[in-house]
Amino acid sequence: MRILEYLFFKYYNWAIKVGNDDMPATFSLMSITLGISLYCIDVIGAYYFFISPKSVFSKSYKYIFPLIPIISYIVLYFILVFKDKDKQIMEKHQDEWTGKKSLGAVLFPIVAYLAFGIELFIKMLMNRGVL
Repeated sequence: MRILEYLFFKYYNWAIKVGNDDMPATFSLMSITLGISLYCIDVIGAYYFFISPKSVFSKSYKYIFPLIPIISYIVLYFILVFKDKDKQIMEKHQDEWTGKKSLGAVLFPIVAYLAFGIELFIKMLMNRGVL
């Protein structure tokens, strides 16, 4: 939970800095949702690439990819924003995280992209017969 609050705080402040003063909570929720969706797709992709060679788009799994971001956004909304929890998070951690480096918030989506790229590269080597 603390990681989600940290990411929410950093993305919220970044949204305000770039001029999105009217909806910073929505921007930060969408940013976290994108990262979580990428991690979920990485896990599902790794499962299908390396464990089960069935088609990713089989009939039973066809609807899971659009549902991942929708469900994660709704869950994050109730965890971080519902009933003014966003204001409480901002007030609670204002002194602690203001001015600190944003390395965690930057690395959160980048690690997901890198993991997916590494999975694709390993699968490419497997298809060529190198591995």
